[in-house]
Amino acid sequence: MSTEPRSGRRPGRPPSLTRDDVARAALAEGLPNLSMPTVARRLGVSHSTLYRYVHDRDDLLLAALDLALREFDWPAADMGWREVMVSFADALWRFLERYPGMAETSLMVPSMPGKALGIADQYVTRLRAEGLSARDAVVAVDFTADLTIAAEIGVRRMSRVFDTPRGRRSLRELYEGPDASRFERRGWLDDKLTIMLDGLASRLGQPVAAVPGESMPPSAPTVSPSVPDRDAIAAAGRAVGRRDGLHAVSVGSVAEELGTTVAAVRQVVGDRDGVVVAMLDAVAADMVTPEPVDDPRAEILGLVTAAYRVLAADRWSVLAITIDGLAGPRVVPMVWRMLAAFRAAGIPEEDVPDASRILWEHLYGAVLGRFEQSDRSTFANRAAAAAELPVPPARPGLVELGLEIVVDGILTRFR
Repeated sequence: MSTEPRSGRRPGRPPSLTRDDVARAALAEGLPNLSMPTVARRLGVSHSTLYRYVHDRDDLLLAALDLALREFDWPAADMGWREVMVSFADALWRFLERYPGMAETSLMVPSMPGKALGIADQYVTRLRAEGLSARDAVVAVDFTADLTIAAEIGVRRMSRVFDTPRGRRSLRELYEGPDASRFERRGWLDDKLTIMLDGLASRLGQPVAAVPGESMPPSAPTVSPSVPDRDAIAAAGRAVGRRDGLHAVSVGSVAEELGTTVAAVRQVVGDRDGVVVAMLDAVAADMVTPEPVDDPRAEILGLVTAAYRVLAADRWSVLAITIDGLAGPRVVPMVWRMLAAFRAAGIPEEDVPDASRILWEHLYGAVLGRFEQSDRSTFANRAAAAAELPVPPARPGLVELGLEIVVDGILTRFR
């Protein structure tokens, strides 16, 4: 019997791991989609082996957070209380950027590791030495951490992409206004932090003054811009839409048209959709609605002709309704009248929505087609000119004729 040792792996216990080894593998794997099996594969061990070092996924996250905190270079607490808080926020921001998903992890772990408590304790001690009460010092450190964590999550989420009527766009692209570049940096973190620090300074009886590096140094008082009312915003938006098209309408372009700030416009209508809804309401208010008549056919024709005349003056409105899916509440009474007229004409209740939809879609096409104008800028007329074909002449009354034909066809088809 041979006594020569066998080649291959040496017998005995496998190389030992430590909790830090597991935590380091978790950080390398990435926190957002972290799982016990992925960390085990990275370490080349079985899934069950990890349970010698961490109890579950929450404990794995806690170990990763603890290791990352211990290996990060945190600023010393040897500055004035205000500088300490600004330095802490700056360092925490860099820490969260180094480990994507760490902000969410810090909110999910069942408890905070000892290192986190040690970091907080040194800053609380410094703030108390500077004259803050124990309660104010603890709240200041906790509030600074909460602000920074929330801001980092918010800025990162601005890169999320959504399907919109104008294609796939990120939240950062959808955000309008001169402050959009904030979301490529730290959002409103510096401004919020300054407000909190100014509040603490007032409690200490100290003058409110920003330190170097803060984004909002004291400045001379300025006159706040006047806040426009909803009607003024709608009028400015209609002016932009008529001149440059619906795509040019934004909170920023309306603010520029009014000579005010984006914040002032947002205070009244919120976002771009709010601007467009206000514009649509103004269009509906301009409509001269005919008096009700007993004849359903005449009632329908009167209403749809009135709608055509007001929409034709603001053709952008058709795109807002059909593509953006927006509508103003002021048009609702007219719509109810039209539905009631279809019912009075003998159209079955289940067919009334289809009859109304057919009529409105024809109306939208008539508005966009501009049949009553000899407009050489339309695609059809440009194509005709390119093919050396005669451009159709203006046809006054063509729209009304088309509406009559469609209404008569609907009433014949559905009754």
